[in-house]
Amino acid sequence: MRKKKFVYGMGCGCCGTASLALLLNSQPNALVSHEMSPILPWTLDQGRMQWKYGQLDHQSHLFDLVGDVGTYYLSYIGFLMKSLEEVEVLAEGYDFKFVIMKRNKEDVIKSFMKKFKRQHNNPLQNHDDPTLKVDKWDDAFPKYNDVSLEDAIKLYYDDYYKIADIFIERHPDNVRMFDVDSLNTETGVKDILDFVGVENQSVMTGIKKNTTVEYE
Repeated sequence: MRKKKFVYGMGCGCCGTASLALLLNSQPNALVSHEMSPILPWTLDQGRMQWKYGQLDHQSHLFDLVGDVGTYYLSYIGFLMKSLEEVEVLAEGYDFKFVIMKRNKEDVIKSFMKKFKRQHNNPLQNHDDPTLKVDKWDDAFPKYNDVSLEDAIKLYYDDYYKIADIFIERHPDNVRMFDVDSLNTETGVKDILDFVGVENQSVMTGIKKNTTVEYE
């Protein structure tokens, strides 16, 4: 029996996740979204994750590949892998792949600083500043208080990829990290698509997704 293919893309943000979603969704008979509603909280919420999984599974009989891309999926790798390993119907009929994008730390810091300033938001810290926007994204990030915003971004970046490394070591066949520059070369794109298991590949390079969606 051919297994249903699910892909979950992620990265700390400002690291090519929107471009990854565009690449994956451009593959033949694929349905891969970017930050499909609802946004997930950083703290594990099994109910919301199961609802999102159900939406993808509902489409999986129509497509060769289904998935979603969002920064917050890092917190859900353990839950999804445990389900894949322990639930018989999932173990026998499904294949989960987790693609983690990574970008140079200093570039990420600069991008986040500009983004937060432009959007008047700071989801990495609890705040009482009335000039800052409060929205659904605040729960999607861990919090680093009593430090500067720049230091909070640094801590978040370091923690994000420490956690990512743990899952890569635990599940090397299912979890893999790619540098954002992989999207700019044919070899890099093929490496991503090969890992996900795309057979009839549409290889495109230099993908840039310009969008108003926050925290891409």
